[in-house]
Amino acid sequence: MDNKESLRRYDIDWLRNFAILLLFPFHSARVFDHWDPFYVKNETLSWGLSWFISVANLWFMPLLFWLAGSASWYALRVKSTSFFLKERSNRLLIPLLFGVLFIVPPQGYFAILDHTGKTAGSYFMFFKNFFTDFSDLSGYFGTFTPAHLWFILYLFVLSVAALPVFTFLNNQKRKDFVNKFHKIFSHPFIFIFLFIVLTIAQALPAPGGQNPFFYLAILLIGYISCSDPSYQEMFNRYRFKALIMVLILVPIWAVLVAHNQGAKDFSAISIFLTFFRSLNTLLGLIVILGFGNKILNFRHKILSYLNEAAFPIYIIHQSVLVVIGYYVIRLDMSVSAKFILIMLSTLVASLLIFELIIKRTGMTRYLFGVKTKKASPLLKQKQNKTV
Repeated sequence: MDNKESLRRYDIDWLRNFAILLLFPFHSARVFDHWDPFYVKNETLSWGLSWFISVANLWFMPLLFWLAGSASWYALRVKSTSFFLKERSNRLLIPLLFGVLFIVPPQGYFAILDHTGKTAGSYFMFFKNFFTDFSDLSGYFGTFTPAHLWFILYLFVLSVAALPVFTFLNNQKRKDFVNKFHKIFSHPFIFIFLFIVLTIAQALPAPGGQNPFFYLAILLIGYISCSDPSYQEMFNRYRFKALIMVLILVPIWAVLVAHNQGAKDFSAISIFLTFFRSLNTLLGLIVILGFGNKILNFRHKILSYLNEAAFPIYIIHQSVLVVIGYYVIRLDMSVSAKFILIMLSTLVASLLIFELIIKRTGMTRYLFGVKTKKASPLLKQKQNKTV
């Protein structure tokens, strides 16, 4: 294996792609979820799918932000800060703007059709109104929303906000200080207490229901834990113990949540459950990263395809799902059959859109954040060293 290949963490690639694939059962389950509204809802809901969402929520988005932090460390090893910012702008802001303008609006249109039972008028009239109604940023009832693309917005803004910390930890002049920092925080007892930081972050404002301070903390932890091998070594040593704790603590947390659904914000039980949730999140991430490094750190020919397809599929999948879901929930089928049909149809349709449209032209690749095929040899060499 050459030096370029030895620098690559294939387990990070695999974990990111598996997280993207989890979008399909996760968002398909939202159609049948008791807890929260969604753009389209089946008449009969499912407690099983509702609890699947609740448990998956402990690690789903935190894992994506953690891996984004890890990828940032690899990128900044071989790229300047200015190049890093330029690349993030091209690969995040352009797809975000295009997605909000053209990919997201159909979700609002079909939300109006589903929730009101009435015609929403022409799509072009809805399109005009969509960009003037900011009353509910969730968009579940047809108002303006970034929808699932909030992740891209947060990822760009938080990457810029975290850049001073990234560069501080990457500065060779502070190498002695940084080494002492890693030695302290890679100790398992110290590291696990970062769940307190995650809990405090969740007490801060969360516009649109997504807390940027929580995800900033996760992004930073992901960067830090990838910048020194002692963290991954610790995850590998304690992954089985962490798994046992997760298998014990998550069911206890779920029972407590079920019996305290009416708890007020910042009440004693609400604060306790937030601490408990944050602990389960951190333990679960240790399990995922520990076992992922053990099992998934290998190269496969399908990996390069998934790496290219994952981001554009993330962008399009939910709009595809909402349109498909709108028609499927009107069929005379069981909940399980509808769930499977929505999930598989959305996966197939998203892959076909990527394969037949997005990847085929330079313009569509650019709009969806896919790296262009033409690049200088120097840039290719640098890109091969990043995750």
